[in-house]
Amino acid sequence: MNLKRNIKLFYIYSMFDELLILGPIIVIYLFFKGLAFSEIMFLQSISAIAIVVFEVPTGAIADKIGRKFSIGLSKIMWILSLIIYITGNSFFHFMIAEIVFSLGITLKSGADSALLYDTLKILDRTEEFTEIQGKARSYIYITQAFGSIVASFVYSINEYLPMVFSIGFMAIAFVIVMLFTEPPIEDKKGKYGEKYFTQIKESGKYVIHHPKIRSVAVFAMIFFAFMRAGFWFYQPYMESVNIDVKYFGIFFFFFNMTAAYFSRNSSRIISLTKSKTFMSMLGLLLVSFVLMGFTHMWLGALFILPQQMARGMYAPIINKYSNKHIPSNKRATVLSFISLATSLSAAIMLPLIGLMKDRIDIFSSHNVLSIALMINSIVLYFYLKKNMNKGFID
Repeated sequence: MNLKRNIKLFYIYSMFDELLILGPIIVIYLFFKGLAFSEIMFLQSISAIAIVVFEVPTGAIADKIGRKFSIGLSKIMWILSLIIYITGNSFFHFMIAEIVFSLGITLKSGADSALLYDTLKILDRTEEFTEIQGKARSYIYITQAFGSIVASFVYSINEYLPMVFSIGFMAIAFVIVMLFTEPPIEDKKGKYGEKYFTQIKESGKYVIHHPKIRSVAVFAMIFFAFMRAGFWFYQPYMESVNIDVKYFGIFFFFFNMTAAYFSRNSSRIISLTKSKTFMSMLGLLLVSFVLMGFTHMWLGALFILPQQMARGMYAPIINKYSNKHIPSNKRATVLSFISLATSLSAAIMLPLIGLMKDRIDIFSSHNVLSIALMINSIVLYFYLKKNMNKGFID
């Protein structure tokens, strides 16, 4: 069993894992397909609800059948979704595409992190998890950065080319996944572990009754909802400050490179911020929203960078704090419960964001986000202070 190879493969896998070069053009692509902004946000809500429905059942599949199987199947779902996005011409078609894509998200969610963590656990190298995942996430953002420039360029040639390129990248990722060695799962009973619904029930109880895991889930719900809301405002904001669409890819290049840097250095950031790590991430979002709300010129797009700093830190830090307290035989399922919580918060928030944006301008929308995030941050501060002891946060 060559588990050491998993670490090298994980880096290569990360380069293609999320190489969907759609970030700079997805909103204008959907406008091209005839959708209004509120319809786009409604699609995102449907996607988030689908994730809520699929998240835990697919997490249990990863723990019972295998993480490698689950990740590979996710790539197939993403390819099918992209094909529907190319061929579809109605809201109903895009709704189906989002549901299929969401199934792919949930099949991957927690499974790749669990595969890496259990690999390191067998090798007695779990202290390297944050550093390795942070480095791997930086590769995701770097390839997305270059993909952003490609996306804007090929979109100007043909609106469908970014989707076609993304299908090719997902096919490469699938091949890499098939080369992973499945690490054994500790305390697993029999070939498939506990009964399916017992696995889900016991993992759910673990999240509810474990104060540290529960606190991570609450933080993730608030952070993820506001981070996603901010993302869907990028393109409308850049249009409002008169940035030409052909330059979107350049901006997204720098966004992703910033996220890559902070992801790669997430372990160092934890040591610097210590018990203030979570609140620092929310602070970065808040600063970004405030500055964008008051800046009505193209330089305001640079204030998206603090969001990218927090985005880069998010996955390595959440997974570090989570995996430390999750038993191996429940790892993917518990991580799926956390992801379910974040998707539920997004499902509630995104339609409201869409309705708001259709009624007020983008600058006022950022002001509203600032006030809402400030209130949530204050409440969260006291909740975390009560439930997370210093040793856990450090």
